[in-house]
Amino acid sequence: MNVKWGKMLKALFVCSIALSIVLSTSAGAQIGAGQGSIEKIKKLISDAGGAGDYPGSDILFVFDRMDVSVEESGLSHYRHNYLVKILTAEGALKESVLRFNYDPSSNNIEVKRVRIFRKNGTVEDIDPGEAKDLYAPASMIYWGARMKLVDLPRLFCGDAVEILTEKMGYEIAYLDEGAADMERYIPPMRGHFYDVVLFQGHAPYVEKKYTLHLPKSKSVQFKVFNGTLYSSHTFGSDEEVYSWWALDVPPVKSEPHMAALSDVVPKLVLTTVPSWKDKSRWFASIHDTIFDDNEEIRLKVKELTRGLKSDLEKVEALQHWAAQEIRYSGISMGKGEGYTIHPGIMTFHDRCGVCKDKAGMLITLMKSAGYEVYPALTMAGARVEDVPADQFNHCVVAWRHKDGSYTMLDPTWVPYSTELWSSAEQEQNYVIGTPWGEELMETPYSPPENHRLSVVSKASIDRNGSLEGKMRIEGTRYMDQRLRRYLGTHRKDDLRRFLEGWLDRVAPGAVVTACKIGNALDFGSRFSVEFTYSIPRFAIATDSTLDFVSPAWSMLFGNRYLFYSSLFAGEKERNYPLFIWFTQEIDCSETIDLPGGFKGVPSVSARKGGDFASFEVKRMQSGRVIKEKGTILIKHRTIPADGYEDFSSAVSQAKDFACRRMVVRR
Repeated sequence: MNVKWGKMLKALFVCSIALSIVLSTSAGAQIGAGQGSIEKIKKLISDAGGAGDYPGSDILFVFDRMDVSVEESGLSHYRHNYLVKILTAEGALKESVLRFNYDPSSNNIEVKRVRIFRKNGTVEDIDPGEAKDLYAPASMIYWGARMKLVDLPRLFCGDAVEILTEKMGYEIAYLDEGAADMERYIPPMRGHFYDVVLFQGHAPYVEKKYTLHLPKSKSVQFKVFNGTLYSSHTFGSDEEVYSWWALDVPPVKSEPHMAALSDVVPKLVLTTVPSWKDKSRWFASIHDTIFDDNEEIRLKVKELTRGLKSDLEKVEALQHWAAQEIRYSGISMGKGEGYTIHPGIMTFHDRCGVCKDKAGMLITLMKSAGYEVYPALTMAGARVEDVPADQFNHCVVAWRHKDGSYTMLDPTWVPYSTELWSSAEQEQNYVIGTPWGEELMETPYSPPENHRLSVVSKASIDRNGSLEGKMRIEGTRYMDQRLRRYLGTHRKDDLRRFLEGWLDRVAPGAVVTACKIGNALDFGSRFSVEFTYSIPRFAIATDSTLDFVSPAWSMLFGNRYLFYSSLFAGEKERNYPLFIWFTQEIDCSETIDLPGGFKGVPSVSARKGGDFASFEVKRMQSGRVIKEKGTILIKHRTIPADGYEDFSSAVSQAKDFACRRMVVRR
């Protein structure tokens, strides 16, 4: 909603607004009043309760208050005051060292106060000047992030720690270190402010509050998602003050592969940016000169596209080069790091960069080849709400066609892939940076039939129960990519042992006797792996019976590389959505040759439909050969909590049937 009130509207409704403010703020004031007073803080700690009131939690936030003041330039000052009560020995260990992360290129944080309120009533002041200012641990991205650490004396159950910090700046590095001290902290979209605030986490809160002070000249729009919050809006002669808070917030109980926290907990999204088109135009404007090529790049483009006729073939070749040849490793270029894309010439020389730089490399290559392309922002793994705040974690490429339509490209997510856009990014929001401005868009749904994993298995069992078998596995689109990544790049001298690990799900003692895999870099052919194997004493053998399971189906279920979603079936219930990234079809065809004279497997079948998963499996015996054929469909990458039973029952029933033991008799 737009909360920039006109003077007339304020005059008409000032009485009703004032009344709503009084009513809504009274609840918040009960918790937060007098937090600067030691005696009142002691009472808050006492009234908050103990470990018995919060079973399963190690710490409790008695209050957590963020107060943000924004200047005309967009420069922001964050005052964060919070009080943590220790509930368990594990909680005392977790809070023994306080860590405050910051990026000196774009923000600075100062620890103003640390106080320990002991259970026995004493108060200990910790000198903030003793904080250690160190480089933060880094992996793959090396932009000079730092952290301040405060080492606390031993904490005990019932103690509480109050912390006050002040931070100035924003969260993404952008301006160069040579700028004036205050200038370096002004956000890249000068004059604007945004924030995304989660009001629930993995520890309980008695109170969590966020207050924003804006100059009267600035408009702000905001929405609350995934729940409700208390709120108030007051105004003075020179500022507007907005507050949102929640009381008695329980902790989130983590579940395996649950959806992103930002998609499930109460969340405030706010921004002073008027529209997505404004965001789009700004993103285009800061990159309008960095995609120039040079002679080396032009020669590389000619080399990569030589002999190719269609635009699609040429773009595929250029994307494969950017995906495979630009290593994912972020090194700082100084000015612009963290937000703007490295110039294509720089990335071509360095042969490394993060997602934005790999995207910039592809844009440079495609522009050099004569295509119209633009950078785009997206959020991998979570939802972007329809409020034009910066909710993005990933940079990609938009190829614009003559009719004005776009094809989305992602060189970061498609190494070893035949796809231009990874299907693990289906139904994902994005905004393209263009001079005329674009709205927020979403990538299309990709049905499971597009991502087929095909397993063809041929096996024979002798009278002693030993098995000799051969399997061929191949995939289409995203499943093809997974096979290329996990098998095509695996150490060749360890590949047999890796496959034997898969067969351990069938029976211990499996030995891979031969193995043949495709070329992971041959994108014109479907990738496959074919291997032969033996399993001594696979079946339980008696004089007159053989007792065994399907080797192919037993290998598939619970295999994170082949049938990832099967890992998450069988839970009793879920409170949050299950997020499994991609849709999938499993197609398995198997024959098992029996020794002469054995029979006894009747023709049987099972099937189950469903909105989120379905299956159909058939089994029959023809002479000495048992034949099985089945298909399982995983229809959505996000399974809502109320759809989990549909998904879980289909996958579990498919497993129960396909992996049911077979007994044949002479």
